[in-house]
Amino acid sequence: MICICAGVWAFEPAAAQDSVGAPIEVMIPLPPEPARGKFESILVYELHVTNFTSVAFRLDRVEILAENGAQAASLIGSYHGEELGTSMSHPGLPSDPPDKQVIGGGLRAIVYVWLVIKDGTPLPGALKHRLFFSGLNSDSGRIETNILEIPAVAVRKARPLVLGPPLRGSGWIAWNGPSNKSIHRRYAFPFAAGRTAICERFAIDFIQLGKQGMAVNGDRSKNENWYGYGAEVLAVADAVVSDVQDGIPENIPLQPDHAVKINLQTSGGNSVTLDLGNGRFAFFAHLQPNTIRVKPGDRVRRGQVLGLLGNSGNSTNPHLHFHVSDGRKIFEGEGLPFVFDTFYFLGEADLTRAIATGRGEVTWKPESGVAGEKRRSEMPLDRAVVEFR
Repeated sequence: MICICAGVWAFEPAAAQDSVGAPIEVMIPLPPEPARGKFESILVYELHVTNFTSVAFRLDRVEILAENGAQAASLIGSYHGEELGTSMSHPGLPSDPPDKQVIGGGLRAIVYVWLVIKDGTPLPGALKHRLFFSGLNSDSGRIETNILEIPAVAVRKARPLVLGPPLRGSGWIAWNGPSNKSIHRRYAFPFAAGRTAICERFAIDFIQLGKQGMAVNGDRSKNENWYGYGAEVLAVADAVVSDVQDGIPENIPLQPDHAVKINLQTSGGNSVTLDLGNGRFAFFAHLQPNTIRVKPGDRVRRGQVLGLLGNSGNSTNPHLHFHVSDGRKIFEGEGLPFVFDTFYFLGEADLTRAIATGRGEVTWKPESGVAGEKRRSEMPLDRAVVEFR
């Protein structure tokens, strides 16, 4: 685990550089590592901003600057206004404050960064951040703007983790897939002593769509009527099985109650963990009970069947949850980017109504371009519909 911390900084009002400002800590738990999706590179990471005073401050703007060698730092990204507010969360609060950009005294906010680097633009060697705060000066009674610039953080230039398909066939939607608004993106799991991490930073729930884009054919309360149920789940690389969980009964689709009490041990349902080497682990969750064909210590080959897609654990309908992290357990460690060597992009779909009502309707929104266009070394982004061959 890597933690890059800007320290506790005394930031100063822009108009009065000789005055003493308030201590603010900015921390980047995991240095950004380029992900690849939709013909572009993406840097995905978080800024943890802690207010060490008893007075509330407002984060008005975040600027991101690229550093490349001796070249002067250049502005490549900015968050402000509604975009900044929707990119922030306030851990520990029962609900977000009316103004999401306000960080109360003694509290922390997290800024979720999703920085797109268009093709043809070189990846930065490092990133600098400039944060603009405003707050009430208790002495003058005026609102003052304060600027905090934190030291540069290096961009990790690791070779992309290239994987084979976890499933076969067509119509697989990357639901809750990689995006800055995905539920997976925002949830931090506790693990070990005193640590939390976003293990599902790049997670995908693969749900299969069938005829006319339907998610279900027939009675929605029966798992077997959901397209994809029982599909073979495949090893994405030559690897060693590091963990298996089996024997958890399946849920009735779209019911509020689960077959078992949900906690960190049961949330993934029946699952398989593969050790890919170099501190990277692939996780396959929510499988059917008693269909897992491997055990810890087994060596598997890419494309080998691990088990069958099901609806166990913290799951509302049959699907395969897949992600990669640097932790040995399913909800440990930091989520890491990956790419599939090949898939065919079919368009995009919206399952919101289907999941909410169980009626199976899907809003289909094909993108411009040829349906079934071949994509290489990419990660399917949220709501992409793909075919694996």
